[in-house]
Amino acid sequence: MSSPVAAGDSALIDSIRPQLHEQLQPLFEQQNPCLPALQATCRKILELMETTSSAETFAQQIRRDPGLTCKVLQIANSIAYSPQQTIESVSHAVSWLGLDTVRSLVVAAHLVDQLSHLPNGQRALETIIARSLLAATYASELGTALAYPPPGQLFTGALLHSIGDLAVAYQAPDLHQALRALPLASASLTERTAAETRLIGVPRLTLARALASLWNLPEQVVGLFKTASHEMPRGRWLSSPQTYQGAVLGSTRLVEAMTSPGVRTAIDEAKQALLEGSGLTPGRFAEVLTQAADRGRQLTRSMGLPTGLPETGSPQANRQAMQADPASPEAAAANSRNELPIHANPLKSLQAFQESLQEIKDLNKLLGTLCQALQRDVGFTRVGLALLNPHDSDQLVGRLALGVSPLAPYLQALSGSLSQEHTLFLSLLKRFDPRLIENLAQEDGLAKTFSETWTPTAAVLAPLRVGTKPIGLIYCDRGAHAQPVLPQDYQAFLLYFTQTTIGINRLAGLM
Repeated sequence: MSSPVAAGDSALIDSIRPQLHEQLQPLFEQQNPCLPALQATCRKILELMETTSSAETFAQQIRRDPGLTCKVLQIANSIAYSPQQTIESVSHAVSWLGLDTVRSLVVAAHLVDQLSHLPNGQRALETIIARSLLAATYASELGTALAYPPPGQLFTGALLHSIGDLAVAYQAPDLHQALRALPLASASLTERTAAETRLIGVPRLTLARALASLWNLPEQVVGLFKTASHEMPRGRWLSSPQTYQGAVLGSTRLVEAMTSPGVRTAIDEAKQALLEGSGLTPGRFAEVLTQAADRGRQLTRSMGLPTGLPETGSPQANRQAMQADPASPEAAAANSRNELPIHANPLKSLQAFQESLQEIKDLNKLLGTLCQALQRDVGFTRVGLALLNPHDSDQLVGRLALGVSPLAPYLQALSGSLSQEHTLFLSLLKRFDPRLIENLAQEDGLAKTFSETWTPTAAVLAPLRVGTKPIGLIYCDRGAHAQPVLPQDYQAFLLYFTQTTIGINRLAGLM
């Protein structure tokens, strides 16, 4: 990193200066305030990723910065990273997530802190950084799946791949917007390169390579800009350099396509190139992409940046995927406990429920059957079901509510951000066992909208899991300000809940 600029790269810098658009000429003038900031940021990122300090030493460095500590703990405690426990300290975060992951989080925070405050085109800079973080997360997750040593190199490579765009966006926001407006699916890459040259004087990657060389960045990073997009490794990646190049460039291309409007073909092509290069099975590849998107959202959100990826899984759309006829709350309340099936004939009732689950081949139907049985057989007046958005595990989506009317506000009250609104539900999703809460309204972290809509008192709350992975939660009570939920209600709930958990894992092929 401290070596002088190579002769060939020095000649490249000299050759492109007179060709650059006049608005970009200052990029190679040392007095330009953009250059020291970008150069120092790139160097700091590389230093952080190359540090050989122990996990505890690194944790101590993080603890000196309260803001950074808060960001690391926020990400570590998201469902995307920490499904089984609450991370209470930086040392705990490092031991649970691994030094490489935490180092990546710190690198991301440093980039945001150093660049997001720059005055010129702040919004554009934030958007570029958000896309870079998403691409870095995709590359890192692919590296982890492929056992690339270490995946943090892929994270850094994808993060620094945007340095040219950052420089252009700072120096000439209008030119950056014009570059972004170029269609991804050009008739040919040659035409796209020609369009970039007409706009800024040289191809975009050529400018990035010149800047990376000027700052003496490692050859591995500079090499990313020597490789045009069409030279991304084709077919299966057979070496470590091919994996580095393919994962970084492929992840960058995928995120570019996903954050640009109307380019479904470009997204499919980018995914296909990554699938072929990685050699992963289609199922495993889909899992990696889903987890990368989820973790990328958590990372960008914790940094106060736009997530960049289009939102999916609206409450309305997800709601329509599961239909169930709510029983009358008056009828449910009229049943005395002794007359309920689970109490009148527990063995027959549970056996009938088990048999009904055996015939179900769909998760939504299985969960709907559980909710109906909890109201019909166990006697809960109100039952609510909320599932995690599979593309953004910070977002809870109300899917079903029985015994309430009108339906919409109750489902909406079950929806929202776990980290910002439903922190009580977030802590529940870290558990494996259900909770009987005598007065839910007195619990810390209950969302205001949920409290005002459901007006809960005693309730049973239970996390839903596929294996160890949380997928949502169940809420049950005996009505607003109504009868308490007794221990025998809780025990009956456990019988049905246990059978449902077995059914969920059977459908997932885990049993």
